[in-house]
Amino acid sequence: MRTIKFLLKRLALSLIVLFGLSVMIFILGRVVPGDPARMSLGANAPQETVDRMRQQMHLDEPLVVQYGYWFSGIIQGDFGKSLYTKRPVIVDLTEFFPATLELVIFSGLLMGLGGLILGIISTKFNNTWVDNIIRIVSYLGVVTPSFVFAIIFLLIFGYLWPIFPTMGRLSQYLSFPPNHTGLLLIDSLIAGEWETFWNGFSHIILPAIALALGGMSQEARITRSSMLDNMSKDYILSHRAYGIPEKKIFYKYLLKPSLIPTVTVFGLDFAVLFGNAFLVEMVFNWPGLSRYGINVMLQKDLNAISAVIILLGAIFVLMNIVTDLVVSFLDPRIQLAD
Repeated sequence: MRTIKFLLKRLALSLIVLFGLSVMIFILGRVVPGDPARMSLGANAPQETVDRMRQQMHLDEPLVVQYGYWFSGIIQGDFGKSLYTKRPVIVDLTEFFPATLELVIFSGLLMGLGGLILGIISTKFNNTWVDNIIRIVSYLGVVTPSFVFAIIFLLIFGYLWPIFPTMGRLSQYLSFPPNHTGLLLIDSLIAGEWETFWNGFSHIILPAIALALGGMSQEARITRSSMLDNMSKDYILSHRAYGIPEKKIFYKYLLKPSLIPTVTVFGLDFAVLFGNAFLVEMVFNWPGLSRYGINVMLQKDLNAISAVIILLGAIFVLMNIVTDLVVSFLDPRIQLAD
């Protein structure tokens, strides 16, 4: 019952955040110079046609009424028509989002597992050459943007040592498997197309690693810092005084409470991957939502831009809720305090 109340409170706060985000996006869309009706029809459209389009888009109504029509359309999944693709925006989101989701999931797995393993190794070999190397690499990973890693990988593995494909999601001589989930690797496994699976896996390696390195370095540093801090706590010293084996203390009593800050940062970093994917997808020509977002921004496509921002905002909110639930599971005192 306590968990349900905790979840309901987080959901209520998240809905308020999404409502505020929608208001901000609507206001920015109306402040940006240019007539949305003229932009949707083109510069050569007759003024009479533009006036009719303004009436259809309710642009001649007060701002409050305009927001009401716009917000009701969003709730129904109607984001309008994209100026970039000339299709309903919801169709574009359905087509491009699975590619980005697959890339982010793969990157998130690398980021979480890699950061946790490096943090544990760094803690076990504290103040040795192994710890120093991991710390230096982590600092470099934190301060280097993802698109810089993407460009470096493109130069190394695309030109100097071409062992991985660097463009697209699948080689041109292969066709996509039947669409069940929109995720290429899973759909190819469902269809039993192993060549397609391995080809898609080889395509996702470089962009996923480039996207994951920054967060992986962050998780490694936080895991190491948290474990070293908890290592001097009284309950760890008590376990040692009772003669409990050091390996059991390390993995059973030290690791779990030390994961709380790591999980918190991982949830935020996982959501940030969707934002960092913008330039990474452009570098590797990955046909995902982030590259679509860059293109619609260059075209000043307000309908598509609003949809992309709202979707990313919803992802951030969802990840915050999931992170809160996981952290409350690791430390039930958080629910009691809340």
